[in-house]
Amino acid sequence: MAVQPDQPAESPFGFSECFIMPMPIGKMATNLRELLQTVREVNDAVLCYHLWQSRLAITQPGAEYPNDFALWAATALQDSNLAEKLSAFHPFGYDGMEQVREALADLLEEYLWDAPFPPWARPGFEFDFCEASTVVLRSQIVAHTLGEFLSALKSVGLDSIYYHFVDVRWRLRAGKIDDFSYWIECNYGLPELVAAIRGIDISFYTLEEVRTTILDLVSRYLR
Repeated sequence: MAVQPDQPAESPFGFSECFIMPMPIGKMATNLRELLQTVREVNDAVLCYHLWQSRLAITQPGAEYPNDFALWAATALQDSNLAEKLSAFHPFGYDGMEQVREALADLLEEYLWDAPFPPWARPGFEFDFCEASTVVLRSQIVAHTLGEFLSALKSVGLDSIYYHFVDVRWRLRAGKIDDFSYWIECNYGLPELVAAIRGIDISFYTLEEVRTTILDLVSRYLR
């Protein structure tokens, strides 16, 4: 069912901005065995940063490597098989950070069991563990209609896309529910559009691709 672009929502959508400030914690891994051991020891904030928060780093990993562990396996360890396995790791499919940690550790341990020797990184390519602080600011961009929502989505920064579409899934333990689809569901219904937005696999999309895909999906439902 299509809706008018100027049909007002019961509650407007207020966009927020966020800034990720990473800080090294003084732990490094030179090989896969050291990576596994440190993954088991570090706090949750460190894993959060390397699994999804680093998408807001100045040099974002490409969609092929959606987390820092996969990127390091490909570039530092030169191990494409391990990079592929780590790229397919979906942290949002678990109920808590402890489950995420256990699943990631199991993946690395299983790979080590099958490897004749643990892959090593060249000097200067060690994995440097970090954690990050997140600063959230309410922007002045507010959408009262789907038309305004589309216009706003085109102009907001990638940090806003990240905050409303990626971070919210863990921040609110929302699974696949993001702020954008939740707002559309509450104000306009449109179950097929809501399902399509929630079906976007953030593990294989860059933030810019997430923006473009949502714009395309919403545009189809506007007259």
